[in-house]
Amino acid sequence: MHIKFLAFIGISLLLSSCDCQIIVNGKVISSETGKPISGAKIEMVDRNLNSATDQNGNFRIGEMTGFCYSPKIKVTFENHKPFEIELDSDSQSQNYKVKKESESVDFDEPFYPDPNNKNTFIISTWIEKYSGNFEIKSDSLIIYLDEKNRAKEMESIKRNLENKNSG
Repeated sequence: MHIKFLAFIGISLLLSSCDCQIIVNGKVISSETGKPISGAKIEMVDRNLNSATDQNGNFRIGEMTGFCYSPKIKVTFENHKPFEIELDSDSQSQNYKVKKESESVDFDEPFYPDPNNKNTFIISTWIEKYSGNFEIKSDSLIIYLDEKNRAKEMESIKRNLENKNSG
């Protein structure tokens, strides 16, 4: 009886040591205003886990699982570009892989960066489809969501090109 009890304890310890707790804490902030975003949807990609940011932009998402894995988090909010990041950590270091993808957009009419030179013009440009700015503060992600506004981005690109040519 005593041996069966010890065997049961040993097997229990072995099985419980296979558990892994995957938790991601963070805060979602508007890159435009610097203010927290309340109600942003947080999803652990390829898992059935969803959460949302509170009134201060904070979130916590995770699970207890039988094996450890590198979580991938997707953040979405209305009128903002989505943000996706994969967190990979081992005992030596942490790696972060942010999803990047660009899309081509056409200007309504040719844009002349140098108004005095009509031989050089631009008819289209590339803009990012995903937000890509984040930082880590005390084991917590700070995610900056960019506004999804093509016209505003294209005007910003035009201004940058004009400034580059005037200076």
